[in-house]
Amino acid sequence: KTEQSDLNASFIHSHCYESIPVLAVGSVEECFFGAVQAFNWAERYQGPVILLSEHSLAERAQNIPKPDLAATPVESRNVYKGENGYLRYESTEISPFPVPGGAGAYVANGSEHDIYGDTTHLAKYHIHMTERRFSKLKLLEDGAYESDNASASVAVMPWGGSKGSGLEAFRQLRSAGVDIAWYYTMFLNPLPAALLDELRSKDLVLVPELNYQGQFASVLRSLGVRAEAITQYTGLPFRPTELGERIKARLAGAGQPQAVNT
Repeated sequence: KTEQSDLNASFIHSHCYESIPVLAVGSVEECFFGAVQAFNWAERYQGPVILLSEHSLAERAQNIPKPDLAATPVESRNVYKGENGYLRYESTEISPFPVPGGAGAYVANGSEHDIYGDTTHLAKYHIHMTERRFSKLKLLEDGAYESDNASASVAVMPWGGSKGSGLEAFRQLRSAGVDIAWYYTMFLNPLPAALLDELRSKDLVLVPELNYQGQFASVLRSLGVRAEAITQYTGLPFRPTELGERIKARLAGAGQPQAVNT
């Protein structure tokens, strides 16, 4: 059975002084390219990246074009090439990566520390390091996203494995003359900056997702987006026609989308 119920666990996995990048793939092709991008992000910001997939994707048999490895971008880390005097935590940008066995030394400290890595309880260093940790994510705000009929005031934006059903429902609605926008990205944290700006301008963003709580819709609301979830927790993917009917009911003001639990 498939579900999308672990988004909150990936976004809020520990105390509040870190935020880990999150990608969620929505197709067989994205399983490949999403994994590549997760490694690229990890190299770029020098930290862990969470890549979410789903049961429905894992068991899917599908032919896709063979990925062109030569055209697939692979990022390399910036390696420290200096001698002594290396300050691992000096700036708010990403420091060069120190190769074990190279010249110089620094302290890898699990407690709050200063620019040398030495433990400190001074407020100014706690502020500096907290801002440094969160500012690293700004280096990852260049992710790609899809959009269609972006001038509409109401949008539908699924995530992860609900992409296929959501896209088919969107196409059916557009064929029926419904004025609605389409957005999708596999880059969930951080969202592409341009995408977030567009979503904030909408009167309503409908988020089809396979969980009880409407987890991604909650994330979008915390970012200033007027988002509302259309949830389902049957253990099965959305059916496009049924999803389209629920979207039309919401647009017509015929009641709030209700969760399906049968």
